[in-house]
Amino acid sequence: MARREATCPLCGAKLTPAQVLDACEEVADASRSVLSCHCPHCQGHLEVMPAAGRVDIGYLRNGRFDVVLTLACDGLTVLRDTSTGSLRIRMPGRDWKFDE
Repeated sequence: MARREATCPLCGAKLTPAQVLDACEEVADASRSVLSCHCPHCQGHLEVMPAAGRVDIGYLRNGRFDVVLTLACDGLTVLRDTSTGSLRIRMPGRDWKFDE
């Protein structure tokens, strides 16, 4: 079951969805909309799967994404372009684009 506290599962530092998305570096798996990330506080490796209204943090394991933390994020949308492998993530006032 996913934790609901807004803290890094590795170091316990408080996280916001925008901080997590700012710390994402590249697409880990475009077909699942998973991004590779390092915690902005401890630099520990995380994987992030943004979805409508939330940011899930966890790890890809054996073909599935195991969620360890969910951050609610009103207005978050994810647009996936399967032809290019790119992800565009939007929330009110912010926009991110990641290319495979």
